[in-house]
Amino acid sequence: MNRINHLAVAGMFVLASCTHNNNTSVTENNGKINVQIEQGLTYSGLLTTSYSGVVEAQKTTALSFATMGTVTDIFIEEGQEVRKGQLLAKVDASTAQNAYQGALAKQQQAEDAYNRLKPMKENGTLPDIKWVEVETGVTQAKAAVAIAQKQKNDANLYSPANGVIGKKYVQPGENVVPTITAIELLNIQSVYIKIPVPENEISLFKKGDTATVSITALNQTVTGIVKEIGVSANVLSHTYPVKIEVQNTAGDIKPGMICSVEAKLKDNRSGLLVSNKALQKDAYGEQFIYIEKNGQAEKISVHTIALIDNKVLIRGNLPQNSNIIVSGQQKLNNGTPVTITK
Repeated sequence: MNRINHLAVAGMFVLASCTHNNNTSVTENNGKINVQIEQGLTYSGLLTTSYSGVVEAQKTTALSFATMGTVTDIFIEEGQEVRKGQLLAKVDASTAQNAYQGALAKQQQAEDAYNRLKPMKENGTLPDIKWVEVETGVTQAKAAVAIAQKQKNDANLYSPANGVIGKKYVQPGENVVPTITAIELLNIQSVYIKIPVPENEISLFKKGDTATVSITALNQTVTGIVKEIGVSANVLSHTYPVKIEVQNTAGDIKPGMICSVEAKLKDNRSGLLVSNKALQKDAYGEQFIYIEKNGQAEKISVHTIALIDNKVLIRGNLPQNSNIIVSGQQKLNNGTPVTITK
């Protein structure tokens, strides 16, 4: 049993004790102690848990220019849908354009020399070393044109995939470098609902489990699938991130929306669910409860497993259908005569 459950159960012992002291009137009837009882519930292992979550994009891509320069044009707005290959923004390409034109002129010059000297090469009047220089010049010129062409193209920022513009980080007139994010591209065809799960519940989650997601802003309830289960806990809250995927073909569900999540989980633990008011501790810190048996109180040692749905899951050598005493046990000892009251 983990630390959180121990603390929770310990707190319930104190609360239960205060509740009995303040609200329960225990009287004696011909030497018998008046008590109240309840029946424990066999734990089925099906657990319904609730969490608060927030919507995240299924994928977030930070786009930046491949070259430095001054932004001249931005063709999109935040929240706009874009297609793969769509032009999003441009930087000043005048320098790159000039470099391209210069490289293109040199290529034309090299090709002209090649065409002029080729007949001489064919009739054997041109030295081989000179012909090698001509061929090399053409190759180098073509390479320079390709580099200049890429530099010119790098002035344009294109969308690498279909998506929605999340945020623009630059405006026309600003200088950019390749390391600066210019535009944020979101994939929200499906979205993740991120929930924080306490450490004592994270082992209950399995990939592929379903969960019901209620989105308050849309007054909408949808079904999601558990896709990611975190392995590193938040150092402050001791919770693990779990991501639930929800389809969003209409695009109505936006990143940042708050959601309520209800998950039905399978718990392999077994035992009996009893009211926290029944639990007691002796001077040695051992947990026990009292049951009513043949008009007497019988002390039963138990082991606490977990706090589930405001009840405590326990194990112990309890007779079937035991009458578990939940009120009046402060005056009891093993074998004390008791009277059951309502």
